[in-house]
Amino acid sequence: MVSLMAPAVLGASLCLPVAAVAQVVPATPTAAPDAASPALPPLPLDAALALARRHAPAIRAATTRATAEAGVADASRAWRSPTVDLSVENLGPQDLDHDGFVWFTQPLDIGARRSTRIAAARSSRDFLARQVDAERRVVDLDLVDTYLGVVRARQASELLAAHERALDEVVRLVERRVGEGVAAEGDLRKLEAERGRTRIARVRLELDQHQHALKLGFLTGLTDGSIGERVRMPPAPPVVVADIEAAVERRADVLAAAARVDERRTAAAAERALGSTAIAAMGGYKRTAGFNTGTAGVSIDLPIGLRNAPARLRAEADIEAATLGLEQARALARLDIEQALLAARVLTTQAARVTDDLVTPAEIAQRAARAAFREGTGDALAVVDADRVHLDTRREALALQLDAAAASIRARLALGEDPVP
Repeated sequence: MVSLMAPAVLGASLCLPVAAVAQVVPATPTAAPDAASPALPPLPLDAALALARRHAPAIRAATTRATAEAGVADASRAWRSPTVDLSVENLGPQDLDHDGFVWFTQPLDIGARRSTRIAAARSSRDFLARQVDAERRVVDLDLVDTYLGVVRARQASELLAAHERALDEVVRLVERRVGEGVAAEGDLRKLEAERGRTRIARVRLELDQHQHALKLGFLTGLTDGSIGERVRMPPAPPVVVADIEAAVERRADVLAAAARVDERRTAAAAERALGSTAIAAMGGYKRTAGFNTGTAGVSIDLPIGLRNAPARLRAEADIEAATLGLEQARALARLDIEQALLAARVLTTQAARVTDDLVTPAEIAQRAARAAFREGTGDALAVVDADRVHLDTRREALALQLDAAAASIRARLALGEDPVP
């Protein structure tokens, strides 16, 4: 048994460039990137999943087909409709009595024709019910990717916005020093370029956030413009693997492929039965030459000639195609599970080490640069450069934590489980 658990996401507050330098630049407060606005109710991942499952046209269409097919399965038990034939003879100008005939014919649904028809309808019902689960899995995958895309872009853009505000303070400070003749104008231009680069990166991330938010609104049916601010970083769910082969067999796509094989087999059996002998009971009334008589008989459809051969051949080919489709579904499911577990294992391991390996060294370098600036041995560019490195490491750490959480959720989906326990 393998258990994977992604660590909690890093705090996103950031010490800004020169913001902590005493009596130089006033501190600029920053909001936690993952905090939703207090005026807006949060939209956690499980709530978004529930909305998407109710709203998704693909799921509703599959449910409609499954419901209709359930009715078809019940109706398949009924006997085939009888027929009535009416005819009149001796309608010419001759002075003859008119003869009348009435024939009632009831096909006898007995044997394989009836049993295979009922079995085929039930298998089709079961297959379409499995298709609902398969469509739900597709919607879950799309929703999770979109939801985490909003979280990722929003948190990164808020980090950059805080960095940009701090750069504004540094630029104003260096502008004063350039005017006083104690700082080089080249340093000011470098700071302005850094501020411009940060602004462009923030704008691109905000655009990415809005695009993901629009898709999230489409998936959930929420049309308010605040959905991008309501998402919350979900906690990394536990991933427990006991038996990969069992996980393959319980996946919705594999179950749907297996149900398709059963549906094609029963459909082929029904087509073969249609080529067998068919019997119908006949009874009626006739009036001939003034006499009224009853009639009875049996109609037999002899199993010779075409015998439904085209439909039978197509049905047999469909069985082979469905069997190969099931084989492919199992192979792809196994591959998906192995890839998802590998990603979850590697990313959660790296996420657990990211603070010590990445963030802490950058924080030490940032503190050293600020200390040198306070003592007069460093300059603003060195502080900004150290803070940019610190910002980049925090963004990388945040991205790694998000990737680890996403990998854990993706692994649960690959194992055929709900993304949120």
